[in-house]
Amino acid sequence: MAQLQNISNFPGTNLIAFPRADLRHLLGAAMKRHRLPEELGQALVREAASFADVRADMALGAALARRMAVAPIDFEKARGILLVGPAGSGKSAVAAKIQHAAALIGRKVELARADGGLALFRTRTNPPELLTVMEADGFNPLNSRAVSAFSALGDIGGVETIGVISALQDAEDVTDIITAFRFRRVIVTNLDRTRRLGAALAACLSGARLAHVTYGPRPEDALEMLEPGALAAQILEIPAH
Repeated sequence: MAQLQNISNFPGTNLIAFPRADLRHLLGAAMKRHRLPEELGQALVREAASFADVRADMALGAALARRMAVAPIDFEKARGILLVGPAGSGKSAVAAKIQHAAALIGRKVELARADGGLALFRTRTNPPELLTVMEADGFNPLNSRAVSAFSALGDIGGVETIGVISALQDAEDVTDIITAFRFRRVIVTNLDRTRRLGAALAACLSGARLAHVTYGPRPEDALEMLEPGALAAQILEIPAH
C-alpha cells in the first residue's frame, strides 16, 4: 500500500470503503460521465479496484498517482518556453499567465511569436536572464501534416516545448495529440468551462507530465497545480472543504 502514502491529503468525504464490485460500478459510471476513452477508463478502474479497504476517492487517487507525473514550471530557471496546441486551446492566455507568474518573482519576460523567438535561441543571441515565452501557430488536430510541421520547433537548446490542451476537447483527440507530438509536459486549460474531465484525465494519463491547469482566462488567474487526490475528488464530485 505504499502508493497511498503520497495521496493522503484528500478533501473530506463521507465515502466509505466499497466492496470491490460496487467500487468498480461507481468508478466505471464516473469514467463514462466524464467521457474518458473506454480502454483508458477500464484500465483506471481495474487499478483502483486493486486497493482494498480504502475509500473510493483514495482508491482512485492511488490509481491516478501510479500514472500521473506532476511537474510545475520552474519560473526561476526557465529560459525559453514554446507553447504548442490546437487552435483555440488557450495558448495566448497561458503565455500571459506565465508572464504574470514569472514577473511576480522578478523575472524579465518577453512574449514572442515562435519564429522570431526561436531564431534568437538558434543564434544564441537571447539574453540568458530573459524568459522568452513563444506561441506557435494553432493547428487543426485532425491535420496529420501539423505533426511534422511542429515536431522540430522545440529541438533547440534552452527551449522547452509545452503542449496546451483544452479541457473542452474530445478526450480521444487529446490522447492522439499528445502521442503524436510526444509532448513531455502539458498545461490543461478551461477547467472552469466544463463539468466533464475526460480531456483533462486523458492529458494527465497519456505519458506527459502535468505542469499546470487553469480555471480562468485572465493573466492574474493563477496557473494552478492539480494533484492526483484532488483530481480524484473532482471526478467523483466530492466537494472540497
